[in-house]
Amino acid sequence: LLVPLLFGIIFYGGTVQAGELGSVIWSGTVGETAMGYVIPVSSPSARVTRLVNSINAKRREKYQTLARKHNTPLQKVKSVVGKRLKQRAPEVAYVQDSSGSWYRK
Repeated sequence: LLVPLLFGIIFYGGTVQAGELGSVIWSGTVGETAMGYVIPVSSPSARVTRLVNSINAKRREKYQTLARKHNTPLQKVKSVVGKRLKQRAPEVAYVQDSSGSWYRK
């Protein structure tokens, strides 16, 4: 229900950052969490930290908007989108399970 409306915006945060995010996901530097955010898997550079913060700020804003619009708890929106983002992440991507452990798809 919510996921098709926002996949492109939330996953990439916009077209300018799409290539950068894809690059750090493919390299294993950044992974997708169970709650719909990206975080570094290892010690990030300043550039990666800025990218992650920017992407997550856009995702957070969109999640909040959707939660209000659909009168749905924010945690539910993040959980549903997080699950879908992990499913759609490329096969080489790191994803985080609900316990916080990383694994490659």
